Amino acid sequence: MRRRRLLLATLAVLLLAGGLVWRYQSALLGMGVRWYLGRMAAGETREGTLEQRRTTVVRMHRLLLMSPPPDALVPELFTMLTLLGQRMASGAVPPAWAAYLYTSYYRNLVHDRPDGSPPRTLDEVRVALDQEVAFYAVRQRPDTQGLRFRDIRGPGDGYTADEIEQAAREGRELPLR
Repeated sequence: MRRRRLLLATLAVLLLAGGLVWRYQSALLGMGVRWYLGRMAAGETREGTLEQRRTTVVRMHRLLLMSPPPDALVPELFTMLTLLGQRMASGAVPPAWAAYLYTSYYRNLVHDRPDGSPPRTLDEVRVALDQEVAFYAVRQRPDTQGLRFRDIRGPGDGYTADEIEQAAREGRELPLR
């Protein structure tokens, strides 16, 4: 009898925890993004390198059809991506607004401090982002959720960026799926 109660209580706790994880998966994924990118930055700062951060920032610039930034700006831009990534994953900032906020931050950074000095701290970048979000009144759309687990499990029915680029190089058109 006692074992049965313990088993039922354990099952109830597991179901409750699973339900909470499912309900708040966007916020959890956002925290995961921030944690992972923060660890990456801390490790590279300790080692004195920029390789992974540069790769991440250059990928973002490529997605936004921008030229790669100078190395002096990479740490601050990576910090901006970390903060923006968390908000975008949680749904607080829609992807289109995230692209605008990032490009405007980059444009202002190049205009005001082209050599990246003095570099802004994490808190200063957060304040700048908060000011932009407040100024433009960026809000989560009520009909959307943030990033979901199903969104990160893989390409599904769509094409990957590599498949699209290869088709473009070969001059062939991809059929709609």
